[in-house]
Amino acid sequence: MSFELNSAFERREEWKAARLSEVEYQEIARALKALASEHGASAEPAIDALAHKGLDAALGVIAATTGAAAEAEFHQFRARDRLR
Repeated sequence: MSFELNSAFERREEWKAARLSEVEYQEIARALKALASEHGASAEPAIDALAHKGLDAALGVIAATTGAAAEAEFHQFRARDRLR
């Protein structure tokens, strides 16, 4: 009986971890889109870089496209998004 409870608990924790990871990815993508639109740039190259190479590459794409201080602005957008 205790083995079954432990197994169920582990599956639930794995599901929660996966869900939190998905939510965080969505928040990151939302902040990247807001950052790109603030500077009048397309968000698609940044989202593509996020999916294939990670956040640093996505911020690099935005910085190269807009000439903005992308990392600082990205963190401001993330903080604003979390306050809502």
